[in-house]
Amino acid sequence: MKAFKASLPLALDFQVGAIKHIGEKVEPFGKKVFLMIDPFLQDSDLVAQITGSLVERGIGFVDFYDIVPNPRHTTIDHAVVMVREAGCDVVVAVGGGSAIDSAKAVAFVAVHGGRCWDYTERLGETVTRPQSRGLPLLVVPTTSGTGTEATPFAVINNPELGLKCAIVNPFIYPNVALIDPQILVSMPPRLTALTAIDTFCHALEAFISIHCTPWVEMVALEAIRLFAANALRCVQQGEDLEARASMAFASTLGGMAIASAGVTVSHALGQPLGAMTDAPHGGTVAASTPYVVSWTLPVCTDKFARVAGILEPSTLSLTEGDRALRLPDILKSLFASLGVTDTFRSYGLRPEQVDDFALTVWTSFNQDLACHPKKINNKEEVADIVRMCF
Repeated sequence: MKAFKASLPLALDFQVGAIKHIGEKVEPFGKKVFLMIDPFLQDSDLVAQITGSLVERGIGFVDFYDIVPNPRHTTIDHAVVMVREAGCDVVVAVGGGSAIDSAKAVAFVAVHGGRCWDYTERLGETVTRPQSRGLPLLVVPTTSGTGTEATPFAVINNPELGLKCAIVNPFIYPNVALIDPQILVSMPPRLTALTAIDTFCHALEAFISIHCTPWVEMVALEAIRLFAANALRCVQQGEDLEARASMAFASTLGGMAIASAGVTVSHALGQPLGAMTDAPHGGTVAASTPYVVSWTLPVCTDKFARVAGILEPSTLSLTEGDRALRLPDILKSLFASLGVTDTFRSYGLRPEQVDDFALTVWTSFNQDLACHPKKINNKEEVADIVRMCF
């Protein structure tokens, strides 16, 4: 068996109604909260429950709603200033991946100083990598997709440079994640579909990564099974609490998988496309993954065949090679059934931009490319894959 290490240095509170206990969970960490909330939740019953629970425990708070998809480095730096000026000693995030990634960065930079962009991993650049935790951080995911509650990553967008890079540090994990499936039933179908596909791609990419271990394989395959059984139910019957709970668990498992094994080519392409065009992250990886699988074959045939068998059990009568060959079309059909048929062209990437885009991928996401089971040798090969995604 391949040697491996596994660590999940946070407390997971996974239950219907978990949000009712947030004041109790925050109390051991501090007395004044910097509360970072997705703006679409403003004035919602969910926020009222959270602030009410904090008040009951005598915990003060400063609320912050300036969260946008693909979180900006400038917004995070502004929030850090607010944290320090208000004397907040704990950060709480309520929302999707953008809110939680922003909060991870804010909690970290508030203690260690400087600008958040200096903490992001960029090939050939000097990177700030503190070796201790930031402020205590509690997170409440309101989507089932990013799995960021269970990763040491925070993805940051720098529109001025046209780059979307990540802070990667084991000390950036949240302290506590409250995962309450009841919150998820109000997610609209489109968001449900995009975040579900992101969950699947995390699991798939971790499973095929050169850093996959027996631990990652177990976690990733379970996430894929849960996605296959529940994603369409969540899109079509959003009030199905059991399906929502299963997808929430799949999302967390996907985060755990990439925390150990990393992501590969699909995310290396999707992240910068989101930075350039503000495209939704789940859509960008949906647009690339079937073509990345096609490009990768016949490398990783055995793993692609296993995934095809989970997603489309009727293929189990086929040979391993034939099952793997079917996977790209299975993915296209499955994503379309969820209402996601996006392409790089539909998100605004133009053919004349491909070479520059490929250079950005090659220089800023080389770490992700290096995790892929089929080696990419140069930016020209990246450009070839990008053209497939049109």
